[in-house]
Amino acid sequence: MLRTAFASTSRAALASTPRAFHTSPASLAVTEKVAEVADKLNKKVGQGLASAIEKGEEVTEKTKQTVGESAQKTKEVTGMAKEKTKGTANVAGQKANQTSAGVKEGARDFKEDVNKEARK
Repeated sequence: MLRTAFASTSRAALASTPRAFHTSPASLAVTEKVAEVADKLNKKVGQGLASAIEKGEEVTEKTKQTVGESAQKTKEVTGMAKEKTKGTANVAGQKANQTSAGVKEGARDFKEDVNKEARK
């Protein structure tokens, strides 16, 4: 019984005694090291992300330049094609007019020849 009484009083004494939180210099050094490593890691991640953002911006700018140059070249080629088409259309129109004039002249000459033969 004495043993039981002693065990229960020591447990009660331990449970009611507030425990103090003690830190040793070694635990501070570990805490500081963890904070230092976390800070270095945070900076490295931040630098990596900043570098990735800069690369993305560079690629975006180069793409804009390439698209702008391509658009300009397309406009130039389209303009040249339009000019060639207009030139070809003008030449075709002139040839059509010449052919039409030739046909009219041929028809007039034929009519005159028929009238001359009819008068004879």
